[in-house]
This record gives sequence, C-alpha cells and structure tokens, in this order.
Amino acid sequence: MSTLLKIHYAGLDADKHMLDLRAFGEAALGLDKLANTGLIALSDQRVPRKGERFPMRIVAQEPEEGSFEWVVYLAPFTAVALPIVHEMFYTKAAEFLWHWISWVTSMVGGRQKDADPHLQVILEMSKDVHKSHAESEQRTKDFMLEVLDKMKSPAKNFVAPVGESADKVSLIADSTEEPLLLTHQIDVPMADAIRSKDKLEVGDMERMRLRIDGLIHHNRQLKVEHPDQPGKFITANVRDPAFSEEGNVYTDAVAQKGILEVSAKPSRTSDGELKTLYILDASGVVDPDAETGPRDG
Repeated sequence: MSTLLKIHYAGLDADKHMLDLRAFGEAALGLDKLANTGLIALSDQRVPRKGERFPMRIVAQEPEEGSFEWVVYLAPFTAVALPIVHEMFYTKAAEFLWHWISWVTSMVGGRQKDADPHLQVILEMSKDVHKSHAESEQRTKDFMLEVLDKMKSPAKNFVAPVGESADKVSLIADSTEEPLLLTHQIDVPMADAIRSKDKLEVGDMERMRLRIDGLIHHNRQLKVEHPDQPGKFITANVRDPAFSEEGNVYTDAVAQKGILEVSAKPSRTSDGELKTLYILDASGVVDPDAETGPRDG
C-alpha cells in the first residue's frame, strides 16, 4: 500500500503550467529533508544521523497537465530490506507528514495559531507509536520543538518557488486506502516569513484604507502611508494580478494621490512593529479625505 502527498502551485508561472527549474529543485530537496526528518523523529524520537534514511521511499511523479502539481508517493521498501515499522507508517504516513510539514511551515512562517492544532495531532500519533515507552506528552513536545530548530533551512527550500514563480503552494494529503483530503496553503507572506532572518508574525486578512504615495512597477510595490502612524511611509507588496493591467486601480490611486480600500495581510516583528503589508486586492479609490487605517469587518 502507498500513501501520497500532492504539491500544488498556483499563480504567476504556475498558472501557465511552468515553474522555475532551480526553485523547483530546491523545493523537492526541502520536502525530502522535511519528510525524512519528520518520519525518523516520530518513529525513534531522535533526529536523523548523517545520511540516514527512513525505510520508506519518497518518489515523485511528473507534474500533471493542466496545472503545476506534482505527486509524492510514500511506499515501504521491499519486505526483505524493511525492518519492523509501526503500522501507522503504512496507513497514515501521508496524514502524519501533512500535519508535520503544516506545523513546521506554520511555526516558521509566522502563523503559530494555525500551527498548534497540527502539533496536537502529532503528539497523539506519537502516543500511538510509542505506547510501550510511555513518554510524557511534554517531553515529546519539547523534543519536537528541538527538531523544529533544525527545520528552518529545509522549509526555506520547500517554499523557494513561492513569490517569484508562484503565488502560493498547497500541500494536500490523500490516501489509497481510505478517503482523506487535507489541504495546507502557504502564501507569499508566509513564505517571506520563512525566508526572513527575523521572527515574523503574519496576520489575518484585513480591510484597510491606505493613502498611496508612489508606485514601483517592476517589483510590484507601492509606497503607502503607515496605517498606524500618519506621516510615516512604508513599502507594500502587491500580489493582485490586476496590478499588471493597464489603467488599473493602483495607477489611478497614484495619479490622484488618493486613498485605496484594500484587502491586505500585515507581517509584524515579534514586538508588534509592522514590517510589510501584502495587498491582495483593491476595491477602488475612495474620497481623498476619508479616514485611513484598518477598518472593522
């Protein structure tokens, strides 16, 4: 029996069924490192030794026509070479890896509140695997956090295509034995947080009004007045496809020195300072005298 993970990219090159080759290679290496470390951490409660592989093959299928989506199969080696492995790894490997990679990327991607439910499932799976060891949940949690410290680099590799070649990547778990479909999405704000040397927190989507001061077309950026500090200006990254169209709402706002109503995600430092705004869409230029900043609802 085998289980599988689907890696699905959307936006930018991915919408044309293409992906930057270098970034794609980095993503594959990152996924392999994340998966192998997670499987060994769960099975033996330790980090892998140099060159060590978990006895489960990770084989990638070529991307499917019509999207940039590649499929990763997880299957045991031949019975002759396979040591005793807990039954969970035959039936729930994809589910575990989905929770594991979702937890790692949420933690280092600034979304700890999304990460916590994944960790709880991982701890429950660990109890199932290690019944005879009677390890305490707190000890297992502490160990997983130690492993997490080593996962920053492979997580960074895994999200390499996100930002330049795709707007987001979705990790989807499926099974050939039982109906199972779990989806975890990593967008540009999360990917940038994973790549950042600083610890960042990525907020939820907000509706806000921003005073536009300028536009940098080649790297899809706007200069906007800080939503919390009038008179101070910051750079906002625009992920809205409409930004590339002629006569769009963003160029109109610059020409009118107006205020845009937008949907945006903030990225903040650990002390709450606004680092970057990611604008996902804009509904239009509003009254230049309108109040700026976050809006309720």
